[in-house]
Amino acid sequence: MLEAVLHSAEAVLVLFSIAFVGFETSRRGWYTEDSRRLMARLVNLCLPLFLFYNVTSKFTHEDLISVLQVAGLPFLTVGFNWLVSVAIVKMGWVRKEIAGAFIACFTGATVTFLGIPVISIMFGEAAIGYLLVYFFANVIFIWTIGLYGIQLDGVHRAGRAQPRLFSMRSIKMFFQPPLQGFLLGVLFVVLALPVPDPIAMITRDLGRVTSPLALVFIGMTIQHIGFEKIKHIPKEVWLILFSCFVLRPVVMYFATGWVDMSNEARQVFIVSSSMPVSSVIGVLAKNYGRATPGITVVDKALNFGGSEDATILARRVQAHGGKAAFFLWGSDRPSGHHTSTFDIKESDLDPALEVWTHIIPAILK
Repeated sequence: MLEAVLHSAEAVLVLFSIAFVGFETSRRGWYTEDSRRLMARLVNLCLPLFLFYNVTSKFTHEDLISVLQVAGLPFLTVGFNWLVSVAIVKMGWVRKEIAGAFIACFTGATVTFLGIPVISIMFGEAAIGYLLVYFFANVIFIWTIGLYGIQLDGVHRAGRAQPRLFSMRSIKMFFQPPLQGFLLGVLFVVLALPVPDPIAMITRDLGRVTSPLALVFIGMTIQHIGFEKIKHIPKEVWLILFSCFVLRPVVMYFATGWVDMSNEARQVFIVSSSMPVSSVIGVLAKNYGRATPGITVVDKALNFGGSEDATILARRVQAHGGKAAFFLWGSDRPSGHHTSTFDIKESDLDPALEVWTHIIPAILK
C-alpha cells in the first residue's frame, strides 16, 4: 500500500514538474501565439506515431484480446454519465441556451492529450491500450450525441438549421489522427505484420516527445489563461468539475468492481475517467453552438412591407426547382434607403455575412 502511494506521489511530482516548465517559460514571455499553435500541432503530429509504435511494440495478439474483453465498460459509464447530465438539464439547473455544450462537457473527457502522459508516467506505456478503449468511447460520444446537442444550442440561440445526429462531417472527424494511429497499429498486430526497423525507430523517437510536449503545452496554457477567471465561475462549470473529478471516477470505480479484470486495467479506467473536459468540445461549441456576435433579435417571420422584387425573384427560382432565402439585417443608419445620405455601419457587415454563410448550407439541404 505504502509503495503504491509513493509511486503515485512520484508520478504526480513528475507531471507537475514538467508542466511547471511550460508555465514558467510562458510567464517569462518565451512564447508567442504562433509558437503556442506550433506546440499544439507538434503534439497532435506525434500522438498517432506514439500510439502506432506503442501498440506494435508492446502488444501481442493475446494482449489485444484481453483489452477488447472489457471494451464495453467505458461505453456503459459514458452512457450513464450522459443520462445524469440530461437529468440535471431537465431539472432546470442549466441555462437552456448552453444545455448541449453542458451535456458534452459533463460527459466527454480529454483522453489523449492529457491522458497519455498521465497514464504513461503512472502505469507505463504498456497500459495505454486500456486508455485508448476509453478514448474510443469518448470519441463516439463527442462526434455524435455531443455535437448534435451543441448544434441544438445554435438552433435555440441563433435560429440555425435543425441538425442531424449523424453527418458526413461527424463521421470524418471521428477518425481523427490518434485513432488512425491506434487502429493501424492494431491492424499490424492482428495480421502479424512486421514493422520495418526505420519506421519503428522514427515512430519511437518522435512518439517519445509526445508526453513531455503535451505537459509543457498544458503548463503554457494554464499560465496564458491565468487564475483571475477562476474567481467568477458559473454554476454549470462547478457541475462539470464535479463530474470530472467525482462522478466519473466514482461511477467507473463501482462499474469495474463488477467485472473480472486486472487491477492495472481497473486503475487505468478510473484515472482515465477523471480527465478534464476535451478541448474539442470548446471548439465545437464556438463553431456550432454560439449565437452570432451582435445579434439581439431574430424574427423568423416578419411582414416588413417591401422588397417585393426580391420576393418575386426568390419565388421564380423556387418554381424552377432552385432554392432561395431572404432576410433583412437591422443596422443603425443616418437616414432611410433610396436617399443620398443612406449609409450603414461597416461593423454590421461581418455578422451579416456570418449569418448568410449559415443560411446557405441550410437551404441547400
